Amino acid sequence: MFKVGDKVAYPPHGVGVIESTEVRVVGGKEVTYYRITLLGKNMSILIPEVGLESSGVRPVLSEEEIEEVFSYLAEKPTNISEKWTIRHRLNVDRLKTGNIRELATVVRNLSYRSKDKELSYSEKRMFEEAFSKLAEEIALSLGEPVRKVKQRIRKILKEAQKS
Repeated sequence: MFKVGDKVAYPPHGVGVIESTEVRVVGGKEVTYYRITLLGKNMSILIPEVGLESSGVRPVLSEEEIEEVFSYLAEKPTNISEKWTIRHRLNVDRLKTGNIRELATVVRNLSYRSKDKELSYSEKRMFEEAFSKLAEEIALSLGEPVRKVKQRIRKILKEAQKS
């Protein structure tokens, strides 16, 4: 499945690198854990090998997937609800999936909406968190600085809003 050194995304917390595997005794049984050091968070987490798949841990995006995300960000969104409660619930549900396209949808839709109307405080926060997670994963995958990736995403979003 995964090996030490693999770059992974762990949707609730961001992206990181599998630093080691560790065996611990839990309830009298040996359990193997993956230690994932999270990018930019000065912390690591342990996830049991048996629960790794259900935890949502996945490999970071490939270059091809990144290009697909960039193309998707450049598309004009459709069906953005005017009602804050509906928009918020949909975006929260999207973020919970751990799916990169859903994450990109939140970034794109909130960015597009901010062009016409100021985002609420919670939407601004949601945008910043989603934007950072997206940029961090792309940066880790490409081996580029997060700052540079954020600039590229901002440029794509800005160009998309012109059309």
